[in-house]
Amino acid sequence: MVFAANTGYRRIERWTADGKKISQFGEPGTAPGAFCGCCNPAHFAVIPLGFVTAEKGINRIKILGPDGAFIEFVSSKNSFTPSVPLDVASNDGITIYAANPADSKLYVFKRK
Repeated sequence: MVFAANTGYRRIERWTADGKKISQFGEPGTAPGAFCGCCNPAHFAVIPLGFVTAEKGINRIKILGPDGAFIEFVSSKNSFTPSVPLDVASNDGITIYAANPADSKLYVFKRK
C-alpha cells in the first residue's frame, strides 16, 4: 500500500503499488475531521490506530481512524506559526513527535 496526501482535494488516498487508487478520505472545512485551508493535510504518518495528521493554517495535529473518522486532537490550541506545518511521526500512536521548522524544536505529545 502507498498512502499519499492529495492536498489540492484535502484528502489522503490509498494506492496499490501498481498505481490503482483503492480508497480516499478527507473533506474541506474546519470541523475536527476535515482539513482546513489549502494544501492540507500538510503532513501525516501512519500509526496503528490510523493516521496522525498535521495541518497548516489552523495548525492542528490530530488522530484519524483508518477510514478518516476523527478520533482526537493531539494539539489544536498552540502558538505554532500558522503557515508552517509540523512534520509528524510516531511508531506506536501513543507518543507523537512533531518537528517544527519555524523554531527548530521537536515537540513530544503523549496520548492518554
